[in-house]
Amino acid sequence: MESSVVYVPVVKGSKYDLMAVGRVNKSVRTAIKPFVEAMPVDPQKPSIDEHVYKLCSGIRKHLPLGELFVDFYGLMPDDIVADGTNAIIHGFRLLKGLGRPVTPVFGFERNDELWDGLGAIAREFGKGFCFRLSRDDLDEYQFDDVWSQIIERSAQMNIPHDQIDLMLDYRHIDAESVKSLAENVISFLFHNPDVAQFRSVVVAGSSALKSVAEIEKDGMGEVVRQELHLWSFLWRDMPDNFKPIFGDYGVIHPDFSNQSPSKYVNAKIRYTVGDKIVYYRGHALHFPDKDYEQYHELASRVIADRRYVGRDKSDGDKCIDDCAKRMIGPGALGTWVAADMNHHVCYSARQMARLIQKLQLASSEQDVQVALIEH
Repeated sequence: MESSVVYVPVVKGSKYDLMAVGRVNKSVRTAIKPFVEAMPVDPQKPSIDEHVYKLCSGIRKHLPLGELFVDFYGLMPDDIVADGTNAIIHGFRLLKGLGRPVTPVFGFERNDELWDGLGAIAREFGKGFCFRLSRDDLDEYQFDDVWSQIIERSAQMNIPHDQIDLMLDYRHIDAESVKSLAENVISFLFHNPDVAQFRSVVVAGSSALKSVAEIEKDGMGEVVRQELHLWSFLWRDMPDNFKPIFGDYGVIHPDFSNQSPSKYVNAKIRYTVGDKIVYYRGHALHFPDKDYEQYHELASRVIADRRYVGRDKSDGDKCIDDCAKRMIGPGALGTWVAADMNHHVCYSARQMARLIQKLQLASSEQDVQVALIEH
């Protein structure tokens, strides 16, 4: 992976998430390599062809430039489009036809008949290939088998190891598991003595809440970004020639689905700062009456917080400030997905660049913790 990349945000392949990443500041664009993940097909609109086209055209519209991973993860491995082509292969060919080269991503236990086709596509794109490994793949008893598959499939696709990325995707992470996950990552990686030959390893996870039900209505709560602490531990423990790249799911829970939305959904603004995601919760948007105006009050609470970084830091921060000052309308759910994610991605890219420098100079655990919570 490009040496300037310090952060890989996993982005759900929906309109507002793509918009959020597409609007990042130019100053941080080269520091990130977004990882776009296709959402499942909507059972109310089951056309796979339309679903794939919508995602690919959205990528071309909102993320036309820069390095990009794409994983058609939400599709069933055996889904086919109208002409009989596998939907995953079709999606990558469509991106090629749209003139949008990407790094293809695929995982094991999906569809073993696709590797030759994926290899051909990856070679045409010339952007390498990424193996996405799940928590199940990373069970210790699987180490030998998974490494064998990585090496065999790389050879089958005719892609050299220095063009291969490894995404270690732990999805939801809690505080109790950070130490054991760090040990798991190190054990897995150095189970292969030639691991440094690979282009990069991304360690990804998320502590984001799936819902704000546990936060008091019209109140505030926060969660610790355990994935940041996991990355910090690994970065300090791994050799200089093979440092991990930080990956997360932004402010979105890994298992989020936009299907069957609840009429009781709450207004909220999620704001990343230091090693926390801060949740400013409102109340129900649609029940018993529509109340989008509450976003003005929520935005006012954000900018009044001493941890607010200022409107000039990202498009999302500008949106929050403008809404608080009633220079714009209150928006809707999609508006705030875009704002929250845009702030998070811009903030995290800058944070990673800063942390890498600070961890190199840290002389104690206290220095590390201070760096992690710094605003």
